[in-house]
Parts: sequence; structure tokens; C-alpha cells
Amino acid sequence: MYQDWLFKDHPSGWRLRYKRNGGGYEVSRDGVNWRPVPSVTQITGILNKNLHEWAVRQVVEYLREELVPGLVITEEEAGRILDGAAKAHRQAVQKAAGRGSDFHAWAEAYLKGKPFSLPSEEPLRSMAQALVEWWEGNGGRAARGEEAVFHPEHLYAGRVDLVAHFGGRLLVVDLKTSSRVYPEHLLQVGAYALALQAEGVAVEGGMVLCLGDGLKPVEVPLEEAAEAFLGLLQAWRFVKGLSP
Repeated sequence: MYQDWLFKDHPSGWRLRYKRNGGGYEVSRDGVNWRPVPSVTQITGILNKNLHEWAVRQVVEYLREELVPGLVITEEEAGRILDGAAKAHRQAVQKAAGRGSDFHAWAEAYLKGKPFSLPSEEPLRSMAQALVEWWEGNGGRAARGEEAVFHPEHLYAGRVDLVAHFGGRLLVVDLKTSSRVYPEHLLQVGAYALALQAEGVAVEGGMVLCLGDGLKPVEVPLEEAAEAFLGLLQAWRFVKGLSP
């Protein structure tokens, strides 16, 4: 069982463990008795992302490809098309998640200074090229990458994409393959910074890099984002307490 877990000893005395390929975080004081803690993305997941319009667009795009003017379809074919339309948004989510995982794996290797070549397929190639140009143009120097963090007082955990030096400042950087910044992205950076500071890391700023439609760096107001995240954490625990 332990081969599936990665471990991290926190300066506070807690020990954190988390699944190698995702799936949850647990902490322990004695290494024997473990308790689950919520992840940063679980907590921000309660925000309303207004994804219904996006889901409708996925259905429309699917039907546009399937329905050709003048096409006569059988009842069986109509059923197949309607079934596919009902699944279109879920398939789009899975495709986006796979693209995000592939890009993060590439970015992790690149930012650690490993030999690299750009991905061959779009849009990953364009995103990777944009990241390389931005990173080298701003003199980025990685301090930590893809590292689990934990807050010993507020009892949450997560995995930071990147902590890096830029012009004398130490920043928390979150990489997103979306085309825009959503409120939860800002709160996630605030949460990671708060956890790193509790670990003794002197984080001075935060940034979200959106790479889905050309690179867009967005500065995060850390203090406000961290405060908002802690408020959301309280809301998450309240809602969770209402569950039977």
C-alpha cells in the first residue's frame, strides 16, 4: 500500500502523505494514525464556475459536426446522436484534463532544467513555446516545483506548480491551460502561499499564468486571496457538516 503514497515531513511536526497520482491527502502526528485533510482544489470547487454556458457550447459543437443539412437519419442514428450530445461536455472535460496533465508533466521537467524538446501536438506546443519565452525573458529561476504543501493550523493541503525567483522576488506561480483566469485560481495561489509561509518559505508574491489562448500573466494579491480562501474553507467545512 505504501508504494502508492508519497511522504513529506512538515516543520511543525506533522507528516503529510498523498497519492502519487492524486486522490487525496492525509496527515499524522505519530506516523500511525492518519486523518484526511481537504485539498485546495476541493475547497475552491464549491465556487459557482458558471460552466453551464460552456457545456451548452460543447453540445452545440457536437451537433454541428453530426447534423448535415439534408441528411436523413434513422431512429437508431438519431438515438446515437442524442446520446453523444448528452456526453459531449463530459468528454470535453476529460480531454481538457488530459491536456492539462500532459502540459504540467512537460513544464515540470522543463522548469527543473532537464533536457527538453517542445511537444509535437497543438495546442501543447504553442503553450510550451510561450512558457519558454516568458520564463527565459523574465530570468526565472525555479526554487520548488510540483511540491505538496500543508497548513498545520488550517489543515488543508495541495500541490504547488512552481515557486520561483524573479528579479529578487520569490513568487508562487500556478500554471493553467485555460484561456482566462477564474476566481478560484487566485484563491488557490493565496492558499499555496499561506501554506508555504507556514513552512518558513518567504513568499513575496503570486501569479497565475494562463496559456490556453496566448500567455497571460496575472498578478495575485496574496493577502486578500489568502484571506478569501480561509473564508471559503470555513464555508466548505460548514457545507460538509450538513451532509448526512
